[in-house]
Amino acid sequence: MKREYWNAVIIGLFCLSVVLGVAILVRRGETLATHPRLGAVPLVSAPRFALVDVSGPIYYNDAGDRWLVRDARHIVRKLKQYAEDSSIKGILLRINSPGGTVGAVQELHAQLMKLRDEKTGKPVVCFVPELCASGGYYLASAADRIVCTPGAILGSIGVIMQTGDFSALMKKIGVKVVVVKSARFKDIGSPWREMDPEERRILEDIVMTAYDQFVDAVAAGRDMTPEQVRAFADGRIVPAPRAVDLKMADQLGSEDDAVEALKNLAGITGNVEWVRDTDFRDYLRSLVGEFRAPVSPVERMMRTGFRVAYLME
Repeated sequence: MKREYWNAVIIGLFCLSVVLGVAILVRRGETLATHPRLGAVPLVSAPRFALVDVSGPIYYNDAGDRWLVRDARHIVRKLKQYAEDSSIKGILLRINSPGGTVGAVQELHAQLMKLRDEKTGKPVVCFVPELCASGGYYLASAADRIVCTPGAILGSIGVIMQTGDFSALMKKIGVKVVVVKSARFKDIGSPWREMDPEERRILEDIVMTAYDQFVDAVAAGRDMTPEQVRAFADGRIVPAPRAVDLKMADQLGSEDDAVEALKNLAGITGNVEWVRDTDFRDYLRSLVGEFRAPVSPVERMMRTGFRVAYLME
C-alpha cells in the first residue's frame, strides 16, 4: 500500500512539473528572450541572434536513451533550423569542450561552415569561457571570430586512437581468447594480443588522415596556410593570450565582448532578441536525469569501444 502511495505521489509531482515547465517556457517565449549576461530583452521586432552551447565531449549517442542526451545530432538539427530561419541574423557559439569523435566534430563543423557561405550570410562568433581543445577548437575555427577569456585554454590540435594490450595479463592468469576471423586484419586493435607493425601502419594512416583534415579545416577557417597551422598543431595546449599571438584566436574578452563582435559583423546596434538552443525535451531530460544514475559523457562517448577522436586527454 505504501509503495502504491509513493508511486502515485511521484507520478503526481512529475505531471505537475511538466505542466509548470510548459507554462514557464510558453510565458518566456511570448514575453522575453533571456541572455545569461545581458538579461531580459523585450521582443519588439528586434533582430534575432541564436545562442548555441557546445559543452563537454562532442559525440553521437547511439544508446536507447538518445532522446535524453544532447549529442551532436541535436546541435546539428538546431544549426540547420537557424540556417533556414531568415529572422536569425547571427550565431553566438559558446564552446567549453575537450573535443570528441571525428565524425561528430566534422559534421558540426560542416554545418557551421554552411552558415558562413554567401547564401546564408549569417556571422558566427565563438566565445570560449574556459576550454576549447582538439575537436572543440576544430569547431571554433569555423567561426568568423573567436573571443576567449584571458584564462581560457585552447589548442590540442591532433588526433588520438587508443586501445589496450592485455596479452601479458591474460597469459599470466591462464586465459586465452580464441578469435575466428575472415581475414588477417579483421580484429585489428584487439586488446587480447600484441599489435604487429603492419596493423600499426594501418591505424597510423587513419590517424594522420584525420589529422590532415583537422589542419586543413583550421587553415581554411583562420585564413592561414597548412604550414602555418602545423607550426602549433602538435597537440600542445596554449593559454588564451598565446593563442591570440598565434592567430588561433582573435581577441581576449568576456561574453559581452563576443556579443558586441557579433553585432558588428551583423551590422546591428541596440538590443537583440536571443533564441536559445533549447526545447521542451530539454526540460524533460533534466527532470528524468534526476532519477538516473550519472554517466560520464566521456564514458558514454567511448562505450562503443574503438574510436578515433579529436580529444584532449
